[in-house]
Amino acid sequence: MSKRNRKSDNRMVQLTLPLSSLPSQSLESGSLRRFEAVKEALGHALKECGLSRDVVAEELSRLTGHQVSIHQLNNWAAPGKEDRPIPLHFVAALTEITEDYSLIKAALEGTGCKLLGPEEVAYFELGIMAAEDKKRTKKRKELWDKIGK
Repeated sequence: MSKRNRKSDNRMVQLTLPLSSLPSQSLESGSLRRFEAVKEALGHALKECGLSRDVVAEELSRLTGHQVSIHQLNNWAAPGKEDRPIPLHFVAALTEITEDYSLIKAALEGTGCKLLGPEEVAYFELGIMAAEDKKRTKKRKELWDKIGK
């Protein structure tokens, strides 16, 4: 077995940032621990959706293309099973099946991000339009003032 001399690329250097310069450093340690809240939200969504967990697991398997058993679903929802978090790639399907957005809201809590449900999107879009109208009205007034002088 021969030893090769590997040439290192001296042009590329990775710089490290001091931890104090990260935006997340302003948050308290543990403030984004969402594990319990997400499990609780899943349990609530499963209870309130009116479907059996067998049906939810079957539909989850169909929508995602991954085989999901009722036992996996139970483990994801069980408060004591800290070694069984909900895989992120199943959240969209779970939200669609249960028609409950609390799972996603629980995961995002504390980040400053907000989730809009389908019924809230129209209000959001109207708000954007109103803000744009206000900007256009201000610009229109400025232009009329220029023309009038």
